[in-house]
Amino acid sequence: MNKHYFIAIKIPEPVATAIIRERDKTNLLQTHKVLPVVEDLHITLYYLGEVEENTLEQIIDSLRLLEWDSFELKTRGVAHFGNKSTPRVVYTAIEKSNPLQFLQQQIVQLLADFIEVQKKNEFTAHITIAKKWGSKESLNLSEFALPDLAFEVQSFSIFTINTNRSPRYEEISIVKWRRGGNGTTS
Repeated sequence: MNKHYFIAIKIPEPVATAIIRERDKTNLLQTHKVLPVVEDLHITLYYLGEVEENTLEQIIDSLRLLEWDSFELKTRGVAHFGNKSTPRVVYTAIEKSNPLQFLQQQIVQLLADFIEVQKKNEFTAHITIAKKWGSKESLNLSEFALPDLAFEVQSFSIFTINTNRSPRYEEISIVKWRRGGNGTTS
């Protein structure tokens, strides 16, 4: 089986742990087939899918040249994609962030030089906490009481997917923020 890749922001461990603790107060363990572990929580910036090794290396090298400043993100409760009573994905919402939107657009623009970029719906930043509905039971999220949590984004990563392991996502490269102008990096 060929490897699949995606670009994402890894959620810091304290924030990820708080999200999973709240998720586990709900009945998502009974209603959904896939429940990510703490180490797998992330915000997907772009799903690459299957990519040739040399193309992946070129993408990573180019991503390292992107200029962007670190920024703060905040969680905003729980939401879902799909039918309200049987949602296919349940996620922790992220407050709208112009720096995040800009970074994601820069990444998509850069990728167009290397792969055929899928024109998708508007980017919705989110942290998936459950997916793949698999129950006759009704969803109950009333116990999910995550306070709004803030965290600093100073890097994003390229991950590969290991479907038969946990954690499922393996970080293969980290891209740290890089300020424009004077070439300072951090």
